[in-house]
Amino acid sequence: MMVRELGEFALLARLQRRLNQADAPPVVRGIGDDCAVLRPADGHDLLVTTDTQEEGVHFRRDWSTPEDIGWRCLAVNVSDIAAMGGVPLGAVVALSLPETLAVVFVEALYDGMNDLAEAYGCPIIGGNISKSAERLSVTITVLGSAPRDGAAYRAAARAGDGIWVTGDLGGAKAGLEALIHPQAVAGLPIDTVLSRYRRPRPRLREALFLRQHGARSLIDLSDGLSSDLGHICEASGVSAQLHAERIPISEETRRVAGALGTDPLAFALHGGEDFELCLTAPPGAAASLEQGFRGQFDCPLTCIGAIEAGAGVTLRHPDGSEESLAAGGYDHFQPPQPDARNATEP
Repeated sequence: MMVRELGEFALLARLQRRLNQADAPPVVRGIGDDCAVLRPADGHDLLVTTDTQEEGVHFRRDWSTPEDIGWRCLAVNVSDIAAMGGVPLGAVVALSLPETLAVVFVEALYDGMNDLAEAYGCPIIGGNISKSAERLSVTITVLGSAPRDGAAYRAAARAGDGIWVTGDLGGAKAGLEALIHPQAVAGLPIDTVLSRYRRPRPRLREALFLRQHGARSLIDLSDGLSSDLGHICEASGVSAQLHAERIPISEETRRVAGALGTDPLAFALHGGEDFELCLTAPPGAAASLEQGFRGQFDCPLTCIGAIEAGAGVTLRHPDGSEESLAAGGYDHFQPPQPDARNATEP
């Protein structure tokens, strides 16, 4: 059955039945009225983030299951809440659907979103469905909370801070390139990088720990380290020096980059969509961050450089040479680059 055969309201009713609805704090009222009602805890600030994921720009239906697409679309927003040191309260989903899209696809898309929602405590509390001319579009707004005046901001970095990242970088880019060039990576182990692209894991618990143990500024790596660290530097009025050999890159990412004749460091610096965290913290917090993080989480926390006075980002190579690192992340309104994210365009 196609969406046009079922109709808007019957589809909404089917999707609502797939969600585990519970009116419990902070949700006073979920789906069923013109608005959902949330009640954040006393002494907390409200966080709001929104993001649109477009078919052909951010995902392709022939590269990912509908469940993967749903997971990914909601993960992008939950990662933004993590980057502010907050916790999600609920999500509102707006779908624009081609009328010929299969109903079972839409249901599976919601199943993927609901899997992420349950894993990260972010119930889907409302939304909207409309018809699109050709392609699927998913716009999600997530509401979250952080202790009053306790959210993490990009503008908080200070000279002398260490620069840290969670996990390893470049995996999502490697997964994307593996999908674009399947023949080049035939025979290579690529399951992990494909998962990094299809089902990113927001670092929600990790961000809360880091914020509580001395992290000053936080950002999630959605556009790439070169771009996102640049945002911290610009907002804080500082510069950054990175050490190339310290940037964590998995062996699987290195193998994919090698098969494509690309420097894996380029994936890590400019690839984006890893949704790891980049943070700065004063030197006195280093021991607490490293020891405590290692004891609680299964992903690494790596110091990759330092914040300095000045402006811009500098990359220092093992031989001692340095280069100014220009932002290389994807920009929707700049001319397409060969390795840009819109290589997903069918």
